[in-house]
Amino acid sequence: MQRLSSAIVLLALASSHAALAADFTARDLTAALFRAGPGQRADLSGRDLAGLDLSGIDFKGALIAKADLIGADLSEANLKDTDLSGARLDRTTLIRTDFSGANLEQATILRPSIYLSYGKDIVDWTLAPKFTGARMAGAKVFGRLDYADFKGADLKGALFIGQDSRDENLSLSTVSLFSGDFDGADLEGASFAEANLSFASFRGANVKGVRFVRADLSRADFSGADLTGADFTGANLDEANMTGVKGLDRVNGLDRAANADRIVK
Repeated sequence: MQRLSSAIVLLALASSHAALAADFTARDLTAALFRAGPGQRADLSGRDLAGLDLSGIDFKGALIAKADLIGADLSEANLKDTDLSGARLDRTTLIRTDFSGANLEQATILRPSIYLSYGKDIVDWTLAPKFTGARMAGAKVFGRLDYADFKGADLKGALFIGQDSRDENLSLSTVSLFSGDFDGADLEGASFAEANLSFASFRGANVKGVRFVRADLSRADFSGADLTGADFTGANLDEANMTGVKGLDRVNGLDRAANADRIVK
């Protein structure tokens, strides 16, 4: 009788896990991509793709808006020009993932992994994902994305922070974007409060109204950027390069920033 009860419990647990499983397998996904004819984009919008191994897949610009990709492995996947607007990419593996030109507006990328077996303080820059030219307006990003490439991306209003007053579930620690590349990006109104941005590059970027409150910007490169209205209150500006910047006389909190006297102009 006890064995029968245990079997019933195991069946119930299996049923529960099945109910939580993705509604699409990796094989289903590749078949859908294969069926899409020339000039067509496979429509995977709203699909539950959580936890799937999608590593190395070429998504061929598919429509994946509002899809659930939580915990999926997207290592070395080609997501160029895909529509991932509103998608959930939390806890995904993003080793060498290419999001160039993708639409990630309002998407969430919380606690992704870009590491293999390295220690917490050892990062191989070649493993970082690419967001070159991606549309990420209003996206929420938290985690360690050191060396990530955001060149020319649209990041207006994006939140690279551990806490947002509009979403207490993001109350975590700091975001790490060490040596991140934001050259030529549109960052107007974005927030990097308390983020690690040491050695990051913002050359020629639109940094209007960006919140860098208490961020580590040591040795960051802002040369040629527009800093009008940016807030550097409590930020570490040790040897930050601000040669040729616009709007330096209209930034906020510069008098309350650490090492402001060591800015390179």
